[in-house]
Amino acid sequence: MVFILFQSIIIFRLALIVHLIQFEWIILFYFTVRTTRQEDLDDALVNMLVKDTQPFSVVEEEGFTAFVQKLDPSYNLPNKQALKKMVGSRCEFINDNVVSQMVISDFVSLTSDMWTSIDKHSYISVTGHLVAENAKLSTFLLGISKLPENHKVIHIEEAKNQLVASWGLHSRVAALVTENSENMVATVQKLGILQLPSFAHVLNLVIKRSMEASLELQDIRSQARAIVSFFKSNQNAEMRLAEVQGQLGRPEQKLIQEVDSRWNSSFSMLERVFDQRESVAAALSTLDTDIIPLGSADYEVIHQCLGVLGSFNQATAELASEKRVSASKVIPLVRMLKITLENKHGAIIHSTATQLASNLQRELQTSCSMVETEPILGLSALLDPRFKMLAFGNQGYAQEAVKLLTSECASLIRINPDKDAILPPSTTRSMTPSLTSPHTSSWAMETASISMTQSVQSSTADAAVEVQHYLSDPYLNRVENPMHYWEKHSKVYPHLFQLARKYLSVPASSVPCERIFTKAGDVFNKKRSCLSMKAVEQIISFQSLAAENWKERRPKKDLVLGVTSEIYLLERVLQVGDAMVTSELR
Repeated sequence: MVFILFQSIIIFRLALIVHLIQFEWIILFYFTVRTTRQEDLDDALVNMLVKDTQPFSVVEEEGFTAFVQKLDPSYNLPNKQALKKMVGSRCEFINDNVVSQMVISDFVSLTSDMWTSIDKHSYISVTGHLVAENAKLSTFLLGISKLPENHKVIHIEEAKNQLVASWGLHSRVAALVTENSENMVATVQKLGILQLPSFAHVLNLVIKRSMEASLELQDIRSQARAIVSFFKSNQNAEMRLAEVQGQLGRPEQKLIQEVDSRWNSSFSMLERVFDQRESVAAALSTLDTDIIPLGSADYEVIHQCLGVLGSFNQATAELASEKRVSASKVIPLVRMLKITLENKHGAIIHSTATQLASNLQRELQTSCSMVETEPILGLSALLDPRFKMLAFGNQGYAQEAVKLLTSECASLIRINPDKDAILPPSTTRSMTPSLTSPHTSSWAMETASISMTQSVQSSTADAAVEVQHYLSDPYLNRVENPMHYWEKHSKVYPHLFQLARKYLSVPASSVPCERIFTKAGDVFNKKRSCLSMKAVEQIISFQSLAAENWKERRPKKDLVLGVTSEIYLLERVLQVGDAMVTSELR
C-alpha cells in the first residue's frame, strides 16, 4: 500500500514537471513570436513610410492609430521619435553594407545631376554604381547637397567634391556620368575625374530635334496634346471615354500626356491616342467641346512615325535601366538604330515619316558618329560577352579597343601575376636589384632593365592569351545577363573579370540620379518640408533596399532568443529534477 502511494506521488510529480515545462515553453514561445511579430510590423511600418513618402507624424495621427489598433491590438505602435530612430538604424545598416562593398571594390562609377524643387531650391546628388565580387550590380546614393541660391560652377564643384571625398572615392572613380551641359562638364574636369556624357540625354536631344524639324508631326502632336488635356481636365469627359471603351470592347486606359523633358513621353502619348482612336473619336462626338478630333490621315502619319520611333523607344528604355549593365549597349545600340533606319526607308510611305527618318539619321551622325572611339564605351562593349567585337561597325576601332584591353590586362598581370598566389614583397625585391643603390653596378642596372623588359613582354603575352581566349568564347544570348557569365568565369579570366567589374559598372545615363530627385521631390512635400537633409538622405537611401531584402539582411535577434530559451529550459528541467530527487531521498 505504501509502495503504491509512493509510486502515485512520483507519477504525479513527473506529470507536474511535464506540465510546468510545457507551460514555460508556451510562455517563451509566446514572447518569441511576439518579439518577431513586433519586428515584422515595425519593418512593414518603416517600409510604408518610406515607399509612400509618409511623414513621421503619421504614427501620431488619430485615424491611423485607431486603424492599427483595430488591425492588431497587440502591436505596440512606435511614436514619431522612435520611428525616426528605426529609419536611422536601418540606414546605418544599409550604409555599412555599401561601405563594405566599396572597401573591396577597386573602382566605382558615379552619376550626378541637379534639380530644382517646387520651392525654387537647387540640389545636387551623386549616386554610386559598382560590380561586387559576386558579379552583382549595385546602385546606391552617396548623398544630396543643397546649393546656394545664386550658385555658380565653383559651388557645384565644391558640392560634388565633398560628396565624393566623404566616401574616399577620388582615386577609384572609373567615370562620372552627367548630362553634357557646360557647368556639369566643367565641374567634373576640375575634379580630375573622367567625365562621360549621359547617352540617354544625347539620344533624347537627337529625337527631340528630329521631331521638331517636322512641321506636320509638330501640328499632330499639338492636336494630340489638346485632346489629352481635355480628357485629363474634364472628369465627365474622362468618364465618358471609359464608358465608350467598354461599349467598344476596348481596354479601359487613360490617355497619357507628354512631358517636354522626355521624348519617350511623346511616344507614349501618340501610341495611346492611336490605340484608342475609335474610343476617343466616339467620346468627343458626344461631348460639348471645340476640340477637333484627329482624322484618318493624321492617324496614318502617327502610325508610320511610331514605326520609325519604335526602336528608339526600346533603346531609351534599355539605357535607363539600373538593374542591368548599360554602357556596353551604347555602341551596338547606335549601330542597330542606324541599320534600322536604313531598312525602314523602303517601307515608309508617308512623306512626314520619311522626313522624320532622314532627320534621325542626320542627327545620329552628328551626335553619335564617334561613339566607337570612346575608350570606356569600347572597353565595356568588348567586356560584354553578348557583343564583344560584333558591337563595332568599324573593325579598325574594334582592333584599337582590343589593343587597349590587352594593355590594361597586362598592367593588371604585372601588378598581380597570380590573383590566388601573390608573391610577398620581399621575394619580389630580391629578384630585382634596386636601381637607386649606390653599390649597384652598371651590369646590375642593365640586368634589371632586361628583367623589366622581359616582365613587360611576358605580361603582354599572357594578357593577349587571356583576351584572345575570352574573345573566342561563344557569344552570350542578347537577353541573358552578362554578369552571370562573369560570375561563372571569374576564375577562368581573373584579370578580365576585374576590368569587367570596372567598365560594366558604368551607366549609360544619369537617369539613376534623376530618379533620386523624383524620390526627393516626393519627400519634400508640404507635410515633410521641415525634414533635415540627413533625414531626406536616409529615406531615399532606404528606398533603394526592398522590404524583403531588409528582412533577409536584418540582424537575427530571434535566433539568439531561441538559443537562450533552450538553455533556460534545460536549466529549469535540471533544477526541478534535482529538487524532486532530493525531496524523495528525504
